[in-house]
Amino acid sequence: MTDRIFVDNLRVPCRVGLTPAERREPQDVMVDVSLFLGLTPAARSDEVKDSVNYNDAKARISSFASGREFALLESVAEGIAGAMLDAFPVERVSVRVRKAKYSQEPSIGVEIARDRESWSSR
Repeated sequence: MTDRIFVDNLRVPCRVGLTPAERREPQDVMVDVSLFLGLTPAARSDEVKDSVNYNDAKARISSFASGREFALLESVAEGIAGAMLDAFPVERVSVRVRKAKYSQEPSIGVEIARDRESWSSR
């Protein structure tokens, strides 16, 4: 599948870090999400019902990341991937997460990809 919807550089407050002190206050994380699905039906119908509503995707990403506490960026990314696969009719999702304070060079973070088939078999 080569069609994708993307949300890049979404800044979200998140309690993430290895120590309780680091998780005490939310810090900004930068999130990039790619949703892979066929966009031909939406292109032909010009109806959002045949696609993914970008605002809904952004809201789910933000809600998940800011709604709990995490030790690892890996857990943030995995949860966002699952939220996208659970909420939208996508075949595959790619999620990249990095702490905003590390978003300049060198940029440090994690990137994962999950597909519907492997996610459904969990």
